[in-house]
Amino acid sequence: MSAIRAIEEQLSALLGDPDVTRGVAGAVIGVSIGDEQAVLPFGSANLNTGQPFTEDTGFLLGSVTKVLVTMALLRLVERGLVDLDAPAQNYVPEFTLNDPDAAARITVRMLVNHTNGIDSDSLCPVAVRGRDASKSYTAHLPRIGLLFEPGTSVSYSNPGFVLAARIIEEVTGQPFERAIQTELFDPAGMGGATALQTQAFLRRTAVGATFDPATGGLRASSVFTLGEGLAGGGTTLIVSPQDMLTFGRIHLNGGVAPNGTHVLGEAWVSAMRATEFDLGVPPTPPVGLGWWAYPIAGTTAYSHAGGSPGGVSNFSVLPDYDATIISFATGPGTGALNDIVHTKVIESLTGRKVTPPFDVRPEPIDPALAGEYRTFQRNLTVAVRGDELVVTGAFEPWDDEHREQFKERVAATPPETIFRSIGSGRFIRAGTEAGAYAGILGRGGVITALPATATRRAGLMYEWTRFMPRTG
Repeated sequence: MSAIRAIEEQLSALLGDPDVTRGVAGAVIGVSIGDEQAVLPFGSANLNTGQPFTEDTGFLLGSVTKVLVTMALLRLVERGLVDLDAPAQNYVPEFTLNDPDAAARITVRMLVNHTNGIDSDSLCPVAVRGRDASKSYTAHLPRIGLLFEPGTSVSYSNPGFVLAARIIEEVTGQPFERAIQTELFDPAGMGGATALQTQAFLRRTAVGATFDPATGGLRASSVFTLGEGLAGGGTTLIVSPQDMLTFGRIHLNGGVAPNGTHVLGEAWVSAMRATEFDLGVPPTPPVGLGWWAYPIAGTTAYSHAGGSPGGVSNFSVLPDYDATIISFATGPGTGALNDIVHTKVIESLTGRKVTPPFDVRPEPIDPALAGEYRTFQRNLTVAVRGDELVVTGAFEPWDDEHREQFKERVAATPPETIFRSIGSGRFIRAGTEAGAYAGILGRGGVITALPATATRRAGLMYEWTRFMPRTG
């Protein structure tokens, strides 16, 4: 039996296990190894209509969009139309922050390697759609500050990729939804991909699912997509599994699409995977251009996850094994399913067990960690209670429009979460085992305390790769 067929059987068995699919309305998984591939659909793609997932069901890509935006931007760099190390303001003149001098120091490169430090992670304006949507986002930034001095640390950055999308718009003279089509989807042969939500009516497209407190079951999400102002960060792209297997093949073929088109030079494809910044505190992975590079099971998975209302996607390429993995699922169990899928495929490819990126060596918790931590629209209160770190979170919407978009997130924010020490300045949820944090998505559940530096306040790495500075 070939490797792809063996993996297909393993994944089919996973999807048939009710313990694995608990809390999942539906899913679709795609895997390729070399020229062989398998796509597996499961469950309902739309709880409103009962439409099932099929091999060609489209789905919202979420923040995996950031890898695609990076490639589109680098096509302009390759043609000499954009300089990665030039100030972003050279291309987006309206861009500024509440510290104009700091804004002037942010380069194009910092936008796509998550080192720009702009503190507006969940900003998502919806009032403007179409051509000026991304510009409506940048209109808010003069009120926004920084998490750290640009280029000196790393924190997951939605604003960086909105600004990258604005650069693509300014240089091509096209709105984002058209530019991503002409600069990437068309040459790549990604025939089912679109950034236009209206295309969802013309084909099978998944709708997110969420917990229904009235029935104790699942219901369709009340929001299809978040605002178009955040399109460059990942709110509007709709793709099929085949589109993403094609995109993965481009990375593994040195920038050449399966249709033979040169999409991006091999040197730039390699540059996307080269380490741009490594915080040096597992489980936060090194970051390249667009990609996060996860050391896992003796290899490196270049990966990105993406959330949408009621859905989660995860996309990985493993150059050592000429392999691509794409998964998308809906419902509150989506994160666990995505993690299990990618872990199972990686273990099958490598023949090694996926293990946590840390040793468990509990230490007394430093009382000095207690205090307030804040970023844009997020506030954490941390208390030290014996050998427990007690974290109380609050999501504070920007305005009524923002509150409506994120109402399901606000409702799902737990009032209090208890963590236990696994080592100096590292914590996982009490009652969980270290193995739950071994996979690509699972690692995002680890909290890491970071000391202050000359260019960054003390703070926490929280929710995957987000930095929350201490404020009190």
